[in-house]
Amino acid sequence: LRPPMRCLLLPTSTLLLASLAGSANGLAPTLALRRLPRSPLPIMRAEQHQEAEELEDQELAEAALAAAAQLRSEEGLAAVRADAAEAVVALKAGLEAGAFSPPSATHKNTLYKALKKPKGSMALIGEGSPQSAITLGGYDLNDPKYLSQQFRTAGATAICVRIGGEHELTPTAVKETAAEQDTAKGEFPGPLPIIARTNFIDGVQLAKVAADGAQSAMISLHLNGPEATKALMEAAESYGLEPVLRVANAEEVASALELGAKVLCFGDCSLPQAGELLADVPKDVRTICDVRVRDVRGAWKARDLGFNGLIVSDAVLEVCARDRVPPVAVVKAMLAKGSVKYGLGMQKGRLEGAKESLGTLAM
Repeated sequence: LRPPMRCLLLPTSTLLLASLAGSANGLAPTLALRRLPRSPLPIMRAEQHQEAEELEDQELAEAALAAAAQLRSEEGLAAVRADAAEAVVALKAGLEAGAFSPPSATHKNTLYKALKKPKGSMALIGEGSPQSAITLGGYDLNDPKYLSQQFRTAGATAICVRIGGEHELTPTAVKETAAEQDTAKGEFPGPLPIIARTNFIDGVQLAKVAADGAQSAMISLHLNGPEATKALMEAAESYGLEPVLRVANAEEVASALELGAKVLCFGDCSLPQAGELLADVPKDVRTICDVRVRDVRGAWKARDLGFNGLIVSDAVLEVCARDRVPPVAVVKAMLAKGSVKYGLGMQKGRLEGAKESLGTLAM
C-alpha cells in the first residue's frame, strides 16, 4: 500500500536522507513543505537617518572651526606669509627673466553676473583637490583638464583653481584649466570664469594668474588687513581680475563692504556661522560659501541658507571615488532642485528630487 501523505517541516539534511532512503526501498515519499516567514531586514528609521546626519554635520563644523583656529593663529599666519613671500621672490625673478608678461585689461564682472541666479537657486563652483583614488574609468581625478571639462558639462558656474600648497593639483593648473575652457568658445555651455586661489600678498602673484588665464582672484582680508587688501584689489582690477574677498566673521564682512567688495567668499567658519553672516550682506553683493559640506544634501543645505554660490571640491571628488561615478553626475545631483526634507540625495543626478535644476528646467 502507498504510505499516507504527511505534512512535515523538515530541514534540508532530513529531506535528503528521506529521499535517499525512499529510493533505496523503491518508494518515493511525498512531502508537503511550508515556507517559514523570513525575519525582516534591519531598516534605519527616518529619525536615525536624521540623527546620523546631524552628528556628521556637527563633526564637519567642529573640524572646520579647528582648522580655522590653527590657520588664523599667529603661528599659522606666520607660516602662510613665509610661504607666500617665497613664492613672490620666485615670481619676481620669473617676471624679470621674461617668463610671463602682466596683462593690462579691464574685467567685465563676469563672475559677478554669473553668480546671479533665480530665487531658491544656487551656483556651483567646481574645485580640484588631490585624491588618493585618482582613476575613474581611465580618467584621472587629479587632472585639471578632465575636471575642467566635467564641471563645465555638469552645469557649474565657475571653476576655482588652487595654487601652491597641499591642495594644488599641478603647478600649471590655472594655465591648463584656461586652455581647456578655451576649447568651449562658441559652444554651449561656453567657457567658465576661473577663480585663482592662493595666499595673495603681492601684486606679482595677481599678474601671474592673470597671465595664465584666470578671470578672478580670491584675496584673504584676514591675511592682509584692510589697507593691503585694498591695494591688492586695485592691482587685481588693473590686470583684468575680479577680486573676491574671503571673510570669516561680521567684522571682516563690514570691512570688505567698506572696501567696495562686490563678491564675498565665506570660509574659515562653520556652515551655520556662514549662514548667519548673510544677514549683514546687501542684496547686490554676491556671496560664495567655501565651507565643507557632505555629499549632495549638504549642498542643498547651503542653497537653502541663501548663498549665491558654493565651492565644491572633496564633497564631489570623494563621492566619485567612493561610488565610481564621474564628477558630472555628482554636480548634477547637487544642482537638482531636491528637498532636504524629502530628497535622499543618493541618485547622483538620476531622478533625484525633481526634473528641475537650479537655474534651468529640464523639458
